[in-house]
Amino acid sequence: MEKIYKVVFVYPDGHIEEIEETFKEGRDALEYGNNLLNQVLHTEQYKNPFEEDKHDPYFMIVEVNGKKFKMVFESKH
Repeated sequence: MEKIYKVVFVYPDGHIEEIEETFKEGRDALEYGNNLLNQVLHTEQYKNPFEEDKHDPYFMIVEVNGKKFKMVFESKH
């Protein structure tokens, strides 16, 4: 079975979205995740000192190989 890569994005309000698009190469998933992160950083106010439940957005890349899932990258570290 061929490996694919998925992007999972965590928004400032804490909700998590698994992006439907899949990628054959990890670097393509990384580029997509970085672009989405930049969009969110510029469009959503995520640093408000009066809202404690807000945090920095980030994304993860998950390698999918058949029924096996492995996180291979996390942008917040």
